[in-house]
Amino acid sequence: MTVLVTGAAGFIGSNVAHALLDRGDAVIGFDNMNDYYDVTLKEARLRRLELRDGFSFLKAELADREAVIGL
Repeated sequence: MTVLVTGAAGFIGSNVAHALLDRGDAVIGFDNMNDYYDVTLKEARLRRLELRDGFSFLKAELADREAVIGL
């Protein structure tokens, strides 16, 4: 199964993505990488996820209709 995880660079989203990858699912991570808190934390979480097979990432706003349709 392929699962879309919104907020994939955040604490909860990144942990959900790892759990899904652990059980064998493919994960599309989706995040706008806003600066609500330290972006370097988000970048570090994404680097860990990007090392995993089955993970892909899209930096976009969920409100961006074209980005969502392109999934």
